[in-house]
Amino acid sequence: MEQKAFDLIVSKLGEALEKQEFKRIAAEPEDGVRMEVFAGENLAYAVMYTMKTKRIELKTCAMTDDGPDKNWKSISSWLYDPQEGEDADVESIINDFCETVEGPKRVAALQTAKKKRSKNEENNADPVFMFNRFANIYPELRMDLIDERSTYATVRPIAFTRAHILPRVQGTLSSSAPESQPVQRLAELCNDLYENGDFDVRAILTMVLLNGLDETAVKEKLVPHFSDDMQKGYKAGLKMRGKKVKPEKVKKQSRVVAEALKNNQGAR
Repeated sequence: MEQKAFDLIVSKLGEALEKQEFKRIAAEPEDGVRMEVFAGENLAYAVMYTMKTKRIELKTCAMTDDGPDKNWKSISSWLYDPQEGEDADVESIINDFCETVEGPKRVAALQTAKKKRSKNEENNADPVFMFNRFANIYPELRMDLIDERSTYATVRPIAFTRAHILPRVQGTLSSSAPESQPVQRLAELCNDLYENGDFDVRAILTMVLLNGLDETAVKEKLVPHFSDDMQKGYKAGLKMRGKKVKPEKVKKQSRVVAEALKNNQGAR
């Protein structure tokens, strides 16, 4: 691929990602590969062109404290091998890459997150923050989050909790003793999230996650390590278990909380 064409694709993609607060960072060079990387708070994108195969790809991976985790997953791929003097497919590649990272759902999710942060900067532990904290215990969740964003352009809090977090936590409780480090670590995380999380985090934690787990295992293994506030939240959530509840005033309920209440019956 001509350097000019590659630079144009990277430049246009960078303009799209800049709106989502991504920044261009240094990429580690690889033999036979041109590569540029854009990093966000939780996600990184890379444009890679492999000279041998004439393939240009848009890839993504999770961000860590040390930068991209380098478990790159391809989300768009093109063959590019124009004849001399031709610019075939460059515009199509630009449009495809930009649409991939700048779809309406993705932009809407970004704006929602910005509004939530500006409304309450001191209490910004939202569901995605919660999932990233769980990923410190279950690292494989990072790839699950990438797959979720790639498929739905955002993270669906309730569906993601049920599909990916609940079974892993249940597995830990089933295989670990009450005083074991894994169980204590889970309980401490619940305590911290309940204390610092927003209303959606509390609802997901109590009505979706804890109510979805084996009740005996929770009471015998987690509850003894819960803080007073977490124990109160857990007991309040138990009252909703197996009940079909319609919020009295829907307009005052958080969307996630209302969905959790409505779907709690179906989860059992």
